[in-house]
Amino acid sequence: MSCAHTWELTAFQQSRWCMSKTLLAKICWPFALLLFAPQLLISQPRPADGEQEEVRRFLSEFITAFDNLDWDKFRNAFADDATVFYPRERPNRANGRMEVEEYFKHVFEQIRAGRSKGPYMDIQPRELRIQILGDVAIATFHLDDRPGFINRRTLVLRKTAAGWKIAHLHASEVARTPAPVIP
Repeated sequence: MSCAHTWELTAFQQSRWCMSKTLLAKICWPFALLLFAPQLLISQPRPADGEQEEVRRFLSEFITAFDNLDWDKFRNAFADDATVFYPRERPNRANGRMEVEEYFKHVFEQIRAGRSKGPYMDIQPRELRIQILGDVAIATFHLDDRPGFINRRTLVLRKTAAGWKIAHLHASEVARTPAPVIP
């Protein structure tokens, strides 16, 4: 071991001084890390928080596009290989962009019903939950848009070079059960 600034000390003193300096460093670093690491971790945004925000922004843009029946923004939210289970009228899964778009074009026409100015809907997701699993996110929520039913939605999103895309959309609905009457 060489300590350049200890040339006036004897070899034994140099050795002891360097060892004590090394020992001190070995002891102090862990304590310094314990002391300051929590501060560093708290002050840094967690990657999951950033991804949660990205997914929330994506969902907001997707829902706005659907509310306004903005076909280009809506269709571009889906991956080319996306799959969809629709809540009514179509019992089978739609596979790929062509089948997904074919059905949604019909939905857009029904909702538009001859009107030329949006917004056409006011989709309000309830109880939104987002789970981030690496490059995949799962978003679940329900809608109160049909009297007597709860419409449930699950979107599986995949992070791509172009941003988040819908890989799968599952839409289902269940009849509301009346609240029990308490005498």
